[in-house]
Amino acid sequence: MKIVLNAQNSNIISGFLKISKNIVEIIPANIEKMLFDSITAGDVNAFVIDNSTSYSQKSIDFIKKKHPYIPVVVIGKDVCKLNNADIYIEFEGEDYDLLFNLVMKNVGNYETNFAALQRLTSQIKGKIEFGMCMYDPNKRTLYHNTIEVCKLSVKSGGIVEMLGLNFGKAIKKEVILERVWRKNDYYSSRSMDVYVTGLRKILKENNINMKIKNISGVGLILE
Repeated sequence: MKIVLNAQNSNIISGFLKISKNIVEIIPANIEKMLFDSITAGDVNAFVIDNSTSYSQKSIDFIKKKHPYIPVVVIGKDVCKLNNADIYIEFEGEDYDLLFNLVMKNVGNYETNFAALQRLTSQIKGKIEFGMCMYDPNKRTLYHNTIEVCKLSVKSGGIVEMLGLNFGKAIKKEVILERVWRKNDYYSSRSMDVYVTGLRKILKENNINMKIKNISGVGLILE
């Protein structure tokens, strides 16, 4: 595994190097945008951005535009103020062993979930049929018994895509978050709960005999 670390704090750099010289590739922080130009997608498992740099958001945006499927990990204080990253790790102090292990654990989980996500999304071929319903992802429109029910938001539609493709099967919430929100953190999870509540209301108000159930420790299932 190879991690590209963009850190202004020399202690973080030396700490990561000390723990695993064979895994971490260190890129100087003062090159700004150019520091990522020579990176090829096949060589990197994740980018780690230290939030103490003055151009953290610029770096994240540049990476996601060039390498949208490589996870970006933000570490430091107030990391949730940044957008478009995939993993957020709030960190203060000097326990760099702990920080390194947190990064590696989160990147490992992301790769596992993303592999599952690729298997799921590879099934998307136009309209999605489940039970007596059909969802058209291009028009973001839900139908029941061939009658249009409503148009869905991007987030609601994304949830329906995942649940509809796997009708009757449980899906991990983490996988839905990676597909729809492109991140997996506390705030995104709470946001997803709100959208799921809205979808349950749509099903009930339109007399659609389906339920979105929350299976503790497993995920969501539409049945």
